[in-house]
Amino acid sequence: MSWLKTTLFKLFRRLDHFIDDLRFALVKVSGVGQNQPIKIATYRGFGRPDYLFLQGRVLVKKRLRNSPTNTVLQNLINSYQRFESDEIPNAVLRVDIENHQFELITDREGYFTLDTTLDPPLVLPDEEPWQNVKITLLQTPWTNDLEIETTTSILFPPQDARLGIITDLDDTVIETGVASPLKWRAFYNTLFKSIHQRKVFDEVAAFLRALRRGMHDQGYSPLFYLSNSPRNIYDLVMSYLKLHSMPKAPVLLRDIGFPYKVHTKDDQGHKSESIKRILDTYPEKQFILIGDNAEKDPYLYHEIDQKYPGRIAAIFIRDVQKNRPLRRLEKFVEKEANHKIVTFNSYRQLARICADQKFIDWDYFQELCQSQQKWNFNLKVFPNK
Repeated sequence: MSWLKTTLFKLFRRLDHFIDDLRFALVKVSGVGQNQPIKIATYRGFGRPDYLFLQGRVLVKKRLRNSPTNTVLQNLINSYQRFESDEIPNAVLRVDIENHQFELITDREGYFTLDTTLDPPLVLPDEEPWQNVKITLLQTPWTNDLEIETTTSILFPPQDARLGIITDLDDTVIETGVASPLKWRAFYNTLFKSIHQRKVFDEVAAFLRALRRGMHDQGYSPLFYLSNSPRNIYDLVMSYLKLHSMPKAPVLLRDIGFPYKVHTKDDQGHKSESIKRILDTYPEKQFILIGDNAEKDPYLYHEIDQKYPGRIAAIFIRDVQKNRPLRRLEKFVEKEANHKIVTFNSYRQLARICADQKFIDWDYFQELCQSQQKWNFNLKVFPNK
């Protein structure tokens, strides 16, 4: 059946491209729609003084109403607006950072990617791991003289930080319901719930902040959020993380379409590809990998550990399925004799494990937890850094 699925996907993609080509041809000829507001959807990037990785998208801007008082209908309308995106291909952009300037063109889905070396390298302040980059939209297929500007943040971790963290989001940080039959809870939560209605796991923000700080406040350990969720909900994910005072980090989501990319058996999955890119970007650092057993995180992380010997400091897997899946995972760990895979049920339990392994300061974690007890959604508990 895989050949049939691939064939259908390719047909859908061709149809999607045909509709897009027709839509933009009509806009160019008739002029209708040329004055629609345009936005540059930016995603946080990361790099080194001599390397930069940045992605974004150019879209027709749509109005979204995110409020604690949103009805189910309003949330559904927001979801429709996110997934029914009007991307703008062949748009020309300029990226400026320090004394470097790059010109990019969006692809058929409106995406742009800057994956480049920097020569000469950037001169970065030691005390600030985040730098701003300016992105300017110069032209679209029907407008030549534009100056739409925006900025986004790029993570440049201190070179003396020896440890990094990569954590899954779905059912690891954000409760999504991926483990439910046919993922119905994940679809329901995404389509019908606002960020104010989603559950936060107890003490996860305190744990990630303590882990990023390290045992003796030895520096700023880079943190990366990773998810198979589509980029269409990037704004939703970012708002959720900010609302719950999660530490600032790049958020790596997946491209989708009809389909944007038809995967084959030889393809690297989004998560695998992203983890390898991060490891290759920071070859001097070890990384802690955090995920759950709802899908394939343990097996993916084990594969990464095998391909990058000595680079993975620990693998922590949150048990969200219980019983049979966990026993299957335990048998896998025993068979592979991989001492790095450790399962946990709560972030307090994981914090104790990390404290015993000298990854975090237990007293600092406790202080952060006490701050969380004064939780107020209208006032951030921690600074968003």
